[in-house]
Amino acid sequence: MNISAVLLIIAVASVGQPQAIPIQDLSSLVGKQVTVQRMPLCRPGTYTYLLTYAGKQATVISLKSSNIAHLSEGTMSRLPPDTRAMLEDQQKAATILVKFDDGTQLDSCGPVAPSKLADYFELVPGQTLQSVAQAPTTDHATPAPVTPKADELSPDEVKLALNGKGRGHWVLIQDAGLMAAQGNQVPAITLYMPDAVLAIRAESAKKQFIQYAPSEEDERSSLMIVAQGYAGTTIAEGCTSITRIVLLSDPSGGLVQEAYLSEPLGETWRNGFGATNECQSLRAKFALADVRKIKTAAPNGEFIVAVFAGSVNTKMYKVKKKHQAKLGLE
Repeated sequence: MNISAVLLIIAVASVGQPQAIPIQDLSSLVGKQVTVQRMPLCRPGTYTYLLTYAGKQATVISLKSSNIAHLSEGTMSRLPPDTRAMLEDQQKAATILVKFDDGTQLDSCGPVAPSKLADYFELVPGQTLQSVAQAPTTDHATPAPVTPKADELSPDEVKLALNGKGRGHWVLIQDAGLMAAQGNQVPAITLYMPDAVLAIRAESAKKQFIQYAPSEEDERSSLMIVAQGYAGTTIAEGCTSITRIVLLSDPSGGLVQEAYLSEPLGETWRNGFGATNECQSLRAKFALADVRKIKTAAPNGEFIVAVFAGSVNTKMYKVKKKHQAKLGLE
């Protein structure tokens, strides 16, 4: 059976179910009693998933911000409304730590955005939140948090990259597992340094006889990672949708860094009879300053890229010295 793959890059909005806790400020949950839903929880500092507490009540004891960088208002204003709403939602995400009556403390395994809160917790009847009573327009009356300007490439670095310098600063790392090799698409990650992204996009624009003007985001000093999952040789075998990419200093998660920006890439697999499978690759970006922190904390400086499909860690790729040399990551 012949299978053709068509990669469609689309803007995907974050669409959730009606929210049982309609709030934007997750800090108002601290001290409140909640009922755990069917999403897994983790022991703090680990990726050990537990589903046995679903349906039980707990108290929210703390939040840990996702530290996702805020883009400038100018950049945000140029985004489509759905994309902007998705980014604003991610910027408000936090890892939620709860405590059960037996003394057990578990967290949400990673940052949870307000739009996804009801997938993890429901407010126990009788509990109230101040944010629920606020009118929708009050969001505009609250001043946006002031964040430092993100690190950017210098004008000289941008100019050199647009002229092709650094184009080779990218590397492909494939899953070398025996079963992965049996599929129609091998799981893999591709890492791009910022100068490579600028050089490749400038070259592509030149070939199309169009002018490439880098956006403020394009000029950020960041590492871009694109992850794709496994796809079987037949439609029936299915494919894996990637939903999260995270950097780790070591396999135990000694130091963890979330992406400041994630963009799903829609992918449709079709066979000769018209049957299709909808999958998702993921593009994520990490500030180079954060990448270097992970690299410094990693044994021998070789850090880990963990790739998730929902709550499942599908693969951990080691970024070895040889890969870093190819990237020019110093």
